[in-house]
Amino acid sequence: SKIEADRMHLVNIAQHLLDNANKYTPVRPQIVVSTRDAADGIIFSIQDNGIGISKADQKKIFDKLYRVPEGNIHNFKGFGLGLSYVKTVVESHGGNIKLESELKKGTKFEVFLPHQHRK
Repeated sequence: SKIEADRMHLVNIAQHLLDNANKYTPVRPQIVVSTRDAADGIIFSIQDNGIGISKADQKKIFDKLYRVPEGNIHNFKGFGLGLSYVKTVVESHGGNIKLESELKKGTKFEVFLPHQHRK
């Protein structure tokens, strides 16, 4: 499939999701990247076997500057900008992003991008 999109930003969102999958899977990462055609675009997903995200945090994970609280310390480096950026880029291309996650079992991000962005 082909899509009309900004190559630099799409590479950035894929790299960010892959970096997160690796960062939040501290022991023996198993990361699965897949793509499939949809009727009006493409879907790609990145799934890991990492620490997962609680239901409460899933509601805020795409908010700018939000980081999952871990007491008084953050074991993982970051500024809380990455997933906000990912969502902004995906939506600016007319797409959407979905999240499935369970604590201690992993996370899956699924990104839909239309073949052509309608302005």
